[in-house]
Amino acid sequence: MLSNEAKQHVGNDTKGMMDDILGNFGDHDTLRQMERVTRLRWNLNTYHLDRGNLRKLKDILFLDMGLESYVRTLTERIMHIDIGFVGYVREASIILNNIVMSYQWLELGAVKEDWEKLV
Repeated sequence: MLSNEAKQHVGNDTKGMMDDILGNFGDHDTLRQMERVTRLRWNLNTYHLDRGNLRKLKDILFLDMGLESYVRTLTERIMHIDIGFVGYVREASIILNNIVMSYQWLELGAVKEDWEKLV
């Protein structure tokens, strides 16, 4: 399992985030699970992308790719459900944060900044 490999390289706070996601895998509140996954991705990308340790980098990158895909799966799960305007805004914020972590385009950073000012 990807999380077990990556757990060797992270501290207890990040391990707790991983355990929280795994423990809530079937959570009926899909937006909350999306937020958990996005927070973990931010943590991994901010604190654990160590280019000096190739084994750690590989494990963290594979976990991050799996988490990015999981957010897409969660998004598709609720795509056709009416979650109300506030829910749609929350979902759009989560999706935007997920995309910004996946692609390093300057335009995306500007879009995210504008979104945060509006929302």
